[in-house]
Formats: sequence, C-alpha cells, structure tokens
Amino acid sequence: MAKPAPIRLAGTIAVTALCAALASKAAAQDGSVVLNEQIQLGEVLSGQTLNVVDARQQVTVNNAAIGNRIVGGTEGQDLAFRNRQTGFAAAVAQTRLNMAGQGNGRTTIVTQARVNDTTVAANNARLALDSEQAAYGAARAASALDNPDAHHLNGIAMTSAAYSNSLHAGGRNTVVTGTVRQLATQATVAETYAPARYVPGPSQFHAEATTNNVQIAGTGSSGQRIAVTQDNQAWTSASSVSSLANAHQAATTASAAGNRATLYNAGGSQVVGIDQTSHGQVTSRARTFAYDYGDLRALADGVGNEATVGNADIWVEVDNRQINTGGVQVEADLRGHNGYDAYIGANATGNSVTGYACSDCSGVVRATNSQINQGAVSATATSTLTGNSRALITGTTATGNAASFYVTRPQ
Repeated sequence: MAKPAPIRLAGTIAVTALCAALASKAAAQDGSVVLNEQIQLGEVLSGQTLNVVDARQQVTVNNAAIGNRIVGGTEGQDLAFRNRQTGFAAAVAQTRLNMAGQGNGRTTIVTQARVNDTTVAANNARLALDSEQAAYGAARAASALDNPDAHHLNGIAMTSAAYSNSLHAGGRNTVVTGTVRQLATQATVAETYAPARYVPGPSQFHAEATTNNVQIAGTGSSGQRIAVTQDNQAWTSASSVSSLANAHQAATTASAAGNRATLYNAGGSQVVGIDQTSHGQVTSRARTFAYDYGDLRALADGVGNEATVGNADIWVEVDNRQINTGGVQVEADLRGHNGYDAYIGANATGNSVTGYACSDCSGVVRATNSQINQGAVSATATSTLTGNSRALITGTTATGNAASFYVTRPQ
C-alpha cells in the first residue's frame, strides 16, 4: 500500500463538480451519502483557569480544542461516507486549577486537543468509508494543578489527551469497507502536572498522545474489509508528573504512540490491510513522588507503530507493514519515603502487531507481516524508596519488533 500523499486543495469549481459527480453516482444506489470537506487555517485555542478556595462538592472540568470535527451515523440504512479533513494550524487546550483550600468532592479534569476528529457509525447497515485526514498543525493538551498545598479529600482524576488525527467508526450488525488514510507532520504533545499536599481518595494522573489514531469496531453480525494507512512525521510525547505529600492510592501513567490502529469484529470475516510509517521520535514519561503513601504507581509505555486486529468469529486476514525510523524512549520514575506498596513499569516498542480469531468457532488466522525498526528503543525505570516500605514491584521491556498471531477463546 502506498504512503498517503498530502491532501491537495482543489478550486471551488473542481470541488463542486466532484461532489456533484459523487452525489449523482450515489443517487443511483440505495442508502445515505455524506460528502465532507473541512479545512482549518487558523489556530484553535481552548483554555480554562479555575481559582477555587474551598469546594464542598465536586470540581469537574472538560476542556477541548478541535480543529475539524464531524459526527454522523445511520440506523437501518447503508451509508457511503467520504471524508476530507485538513488542519493547517495547531489545536491547543490548556487547563489550570488553583485550589487554595480543599475540595471535599472529587476533582476531575479532562483536557483534549485534536486537529482532525471523525466519528461515524452504521447500525444494522453497511458502512463504506473513504476517509483522508491531514494534520499540518500541532496538537497540544496540558492539565496542571497550581497549588501544591491543596487538599483533595475525595481524590483526583486528571487526563490530558492529544491526537493529530483520530477516527472512530463501526456499529452494530454492520459491514465496514473502504480505506482510511492519515498524515501528520507536526508534534503531538500531552502533559499532566499534579502537585498536591493531601489526597486520601483514589487518584489517577494520565497523559496520552497518539499522532494518528484509528478505531473500528463492529458488534453483532458484523464484518470488515478495510485498508488503513498512517504516516507520522513528527514528535509524539506524553508526560505525566505528580508530587504528593500524602497519598493513599495514586497512579501516574503516560502512553504515547506514533501510529495506532485498533480493529475489532464480532460476527463475520475480517480482512484488514495495515500500512504504518513513523519517522518522528516517541517519548513517554511517568514520574511520581509521595512522602507517605499506601499504593503508589508510575507506569509508562510508548510505541512507534501499533496495530491490533481481533475477531470473535472464524476468519481473520491481516496484511501488515510497519516501518519505524524514529526512536522510542520510555521512562518511569518513582520516589517515595514511607509507605506500603510501590509499582513501577516502562514498556517501549518500535513496531507491534497483534491478530487473533475465535478458538471455539474453529477460527483461522492468515497473516502477512513485514516490520522494520531503525530507531533506538529504550525503556528505563528508576525507583527510590528512602524510608519504610512493604513491597516494590518493577518491570521494564524494550522490543524492536513484536508480532503475535493466535486463536483465542472469546471473552
């Protein structure tokens, strides 16, 4: 499969003629037709700053910056979906919370940045995809707590997520066919920073950066015949940092991927072609510190190219090609004084592919796999416990190319 070419802008007459030709062709067929073209030329900025003294109940923040977005679907009628999204400028989302006193309820912060975003579904119908997404601007998402002396009595959940191109498709009792192409040339960065004094409730601090992301899922009586092409040419970084004086149960996690394609099918044949190329460096860092703790965790993972193709039915056919020339660097750092259990892990992979079918239905997997990794892959974990602790569990894995094809029992 060829690499995706940059999307060329056509003149108004050419675009109108193209849409008219496609509409005329589709009119002769049964079903619905969506012809979408979106071009974002200016920066998209979304910011929230909260100054709170004492909160008797919850503090919940949702903050998103999206350059191009389309959402659609159909029920009981076939859908032909042609999508063209081009983002020439950055999508940036930033959230800052300054809690001067204490929060009695749970603190929840979700910050997202997406240059191009597509969601389409077909239930009890066929879905024909022809989608192209090109991101020439950066995606940046950042969440931060400004006051390290605050008390969050019912715990914290903080997530920063950045995607240059993202597509979700599928449905119930659907057959998904066609092509998906994604290209990104600028950085994709997610950062979470969380200092606090007292957090007796469960806490999660997460950063996720995926430059090109495709998720296609069919449930019920479904099937797939799809080709996915992803090209990442820039830096992908996820960084999550927490510093807590007293934490009962706190997990700090980071996940970064240059290209990620996840395809799941429930009840029919699945024929998938994957072509992933990642030239940019991928970095993932999870760092945490707690003076007193009960359960403390720092977990990070990073991958240049990742493909997962799974079918709960008989037939899976995978044609996979992955090339990673950018390095993958994953770091986890855990520091604690007095506490109980500490967990730390770092996993780094250049190229990864997984394909599986159902064992109870005499499943068959046919796979053609080509993986080339030219970038350095490293996974490091650093643990420092200066006082009394009960347990420390650590693990690191660095892999250039990983492939797994098997037949499994359905869940």
